Amino acid sequence: MKKYLALFFLFALIWSCDDDDSDFLEACFTYQFSDTTEGQIHFTNCSENASSYLWEFGDGETSTEKNPVHTFSSSPPYFVSLTAQKGRLKDTYTASIGNITVFKPNIYIYPTEQTDLCVKIEFPLGGEVIESIPEYGGEWCVNVLPNGLIDNQYTFLFYESSQPDIFQDKEGWCIPRSELKSFFENNLQQYNFSPQEITDFTDYWVPRLNTNSFYLIYPQTNEIIDKAIQLNFSTQPDNIGRLFYLITGANKAKVLKEPEINPLERNDFYVTEWGVILK
Repeated sequence: MKKYLALFFLFALIWSCDDDDSDFLEACFTYQFSDTTEGQIHFTNCSENASSYLWEFGDGETSTEKNPVHTFSSSPPYFVSLTAQKGRLKDTYTASIGNITVFKPNIYIYPTEQTDLCVKIEFPLGGEVIESIPEYGGEWCVNVLPNGLIDNQYTFLFYESSQPDIFQDKEGWCIPRSELKSFFENNLQQYNFSPQEITDFTDYWVPRLNTNSFYLIYPQTNEIIDKAIQLNFSTQPDNIGRLFYLITGANKAKVLKEPEINPLERNDFYVTEWGVILK
């Protein structure tokens, strides 16, 4: 009898160990560039079911912290690996980290009278304009009517840019794909964009967001955008309202903390701008 009991406990122990090793384990991280220190990145560990971590930053430095902050001495791209471990289970996730693209920002300009002005885009943390209409060439110098018509042919200044990723992904909305059009129409209206500005956005972006069941949408407004991309006018507007959406596709719903919406000011000489960051 004792022999059979010993065998039973031995098999139970083996089964228990095997069961522990079959647990799901996945390495995962997100990151955000510092908005104050050049080359510094804050890493957020999203690994599942791990008990220890090894970060390798590609510059000879490592860390075992769960959520390290690392400062690189060189310019991006950076190649970072995270190895997550639990017992004999191990998984490694590697990412190339560099600048992020802001797609199709549209700048709408509404002076109180016909105005000649120049607009410069500056990147305090580094970056560049990679597309533009009309041609940017270091600045736009244009003539603008009170209704927003630019040089008698454009209704907005268009550009795309590359710069460090300092954009927030903590507060936002999770929206089913089928509800994107109504969401953007209502959300942009809450931010006080005009009907034409809203139509410009939905006509361009809604058809392009078609590969995921849900989309996580994180708003970026002046306080965040200005740290990475600044608009400088030769004649300073009374109000500048900026809104970029950071958009990430998802295959299941996620509960997010909803942000507070502060409508843009459309008074006196004002400027509005929308754009999109895809991750």
